[in-house]
Amino acid sequence: MANGSDSARRRTLTVFLTQGCAGLLLMLWITWLRFDQTTLILHRLQPDAAGVIVILIAFATILALLKFELTELIFVSLVLTAYTVIIPILGVVISSWLAVLVAGFARVLALKQIGPAKIESTDRLGDRIKTFGLFGTYGIPVVAAATLYEHLNGELPLAHATFAAAVKIALCGVVLSVTNILLMFRVAQSYGYSLRKIIRIDGVDFAIYLLTVPYAVMTAISFAALGWSALVTLAFSGSVAIGVARNFAKTRIKSQQQLQRIASLTNIGKTISLRYTTEELLDAIYNECKRSVDCTLFTIALLEESTNELSFELDVRDGVRLPKDRIRLGEGLNSWVASHHEPLLIGSVADEKRIGVRAVADTKPTESWLGVPMIARDRLIGVISVESFNKNAFTNDDMLLLTAIANQAAVAIENAHLYKDLEGLTYALEQRVLERTNELRETNLRLLAADRSKNQFLANMSHELRTPLNSIIGFSSVLLENTRAVVPQRLYKFLENIHVAGNHLLELINDILDLSKIEAGKMELRTDDFDLRDTITAVERVMKGFAAEARVSITASIDPSVPMVRLDEGRLKQILFNLLSNAVKFSPDGGPVTIAVKSLPRTTSPLAVDSVRIDVADRGIGIPPDQLQRIFDEFYQTEEGRRARRGGTGLGLSLTRNFVELHHGRIEVQSVPGEGSCFTLYLPVNYDAAAATLPIAIAGVGSRVSGVGGAAASATTPDSRPPTPVRSLHQL
Repeated sequence: MANGSDSARRRTLTVFLTQGCAGLLLMLWITWLRFDQTTLILHRLQPDAAGVIVILIAFATILALLKFELTELIFVSLVLTAYTVIIPILGVVISSWLAVLVAGFARVLALKQIGPAKIESTDRLGDRIKTFGLFGTYGIPVVAAATLYEHLNGELPLAHATFAAAVKIALCGVVLSVTNILLMFRVAQSYGYSLRKIIRIDGVDFAIYLLTVPYAVMTAISFAALGWSALVTLAFSGSVAIGVARNFAKTRIKSQQQLQRIASLTNIGKTISLRYTTEELLDAIYNECKRSVDCTLFTIALLEESTNELSFELDVRDGVRLPKDRIRLGEGLNSWVASHHEPLLIGSVADEKRIGVRAVADTKPTESWLGVPMIARDRLIGVISVESFNKNAFTNDDMLLLTAIANQAAVAIENAHLYKDLEGLTYALEQRVLERTNELRETNLRLLAADRSKNQFLANMSHELRTPLNSIIGFSSVLLENTRAVVPQRLYKFLENIHVAGNHLLELINDILDLSKIEAGKMELRTDDFDLRDTITAVERVMKGFAAEARVSITASIDPSVPMVRLDEGRLKQILFNLLSNAVKFSPDGGPVTIAVKSLPRTTSPLAVDSVRIDVADRGIGIPPDQLQRIFDEFYQTEEGRRARRGGTGLGLSLTRNFVELHHGRIEVQSVPGEGSCFTLYLPVNYDAAAATLPIAIAGVGSRVSGVGGAAASATTPDSRPPTPVRSLHQL
């Protein structure tokens, strides 16, 4: 099998190498022949030549990155659409070199796991040869299509929008696609695809490309008629449309995968309710797992407590069922899962030392490994594991699915054992398990229905309440402005109450919807670069009017070293408004409220990145120590707070904490009853950089609070230890 694999690899690389050499020689020859023509084209494009070339390069690069996956090894790239536009504008020489460079750049990014399309790099030499083969894959088709355009007396550069020009461009595009398909035919054969599959793949590829030919023709013609501005508009619109279509296709595939996963879980649930023998159960589990997870190498090991061994009751390799085997608990990946009662996900062999686990050596040089414990009623039944020769072959979704299957399978296997040992009691026990399973399923369905109802209710009410509320607020505002002199004071006070109550209700609705979005994981930050000084000034300006009514002064101090920040400015303002509003409400007459801002280097920041610290302090009623842990809960207000102010829903601090944690930040509070409170925010200077470097757990750090005497309590954070990698089957 290894010799066959090496032979296939050599055959594939030979195809890419020969095509790359042919393409490079052809491009060098055509460059020498058309040198004068290229110079003339650039001269005619002046003074916009450089700008047009940049626009076309950007257009082609975007389409090259937005690949559609046809198979695991073959992609369809609509970059040919961009090349169809480029040929009548830049000619054969520039178009062919640009095509190869753009395709090569996109492939390099994919190999480095950058961009929307990613390629797993397992063979450096092979990847380089395949990249060199782009001279043939794209260079030869572009030269062929451009040569046809010249023989049809196509205008270079295209300057007149005529029907004849459109036909020539369309023919050029068809030849470009056909030539590319013919070249990829040999590549597909070298990958081992059958003729039928190649024809089906090429047919889909060609059909998709033909749909874009009219767009390519229109884009090229628009340049001739309207210039580079029209080219920019159509190129941008096309890129957006293709990106949306690509995302839609990926979403559809993911939805199908999720449906398959749900079906697998349902089938496993049915298996539990049936009287299978242990062997039948194992086969059923394997058949359901392979519907959704790569089960090329699959094992189910059951724990023998009496001998402290794992018995591999099912061991499948490439569809072949191997004889049963036993291994004592000790080293290995299956043993680690059995000992810790936790799933283990390993992306590559290189991860083993980093995670601190060790696989049992065998003859299978696998890279990825995923194992989950089979637990029933807090008792370990065994371990289900899958392996792959590819790196990072399994995801967290696979782990969740396999865990759910394993838990249900554990119940089924335990029931089968009970049936064998205690035949007289098995029927009653299975009935109870079935009832419990049905109850859990029904409860789950009710919870899902309740959750959907809640979300639908919030969505409907946000529309149904906001519409009349906006009218009430708007009309009451108009009445307040125009009826002061004609309406009695008592009635005018009613109008003020209507206006205030309407705004308060709208604020409550908005807060509840924000919390619902955060809970559903649909809250997204819109980051931008801005000056924190301007933001603080704007917030201070708005709050000073509110503070003046309460006879409270607001003072802001900003360290000159505070840099520009990249955060969600709208959410930051909402955070500051909430904190300052509370500080003003709880401050006595004449009591000062201060807001201080300074920068923290990563060495001193609790976030371990360059940060800004914002302190909002007051000298109000303070917060009792026993309630510091609860002030960030939804709808919670202290007794002193309810007595000291009017209004308020108890949502402000909860939203504040959630917005801070969404920024990968941290909020702390220190307070002494009767002396005041100080809320401290730590926010990264650059959210995008922090999101890429900080561990996921930082977003859930929670709030740290301290009371009298500096006593502090921290919310616990989830264990952010990385998953554990493994190598092969009997990875005990």
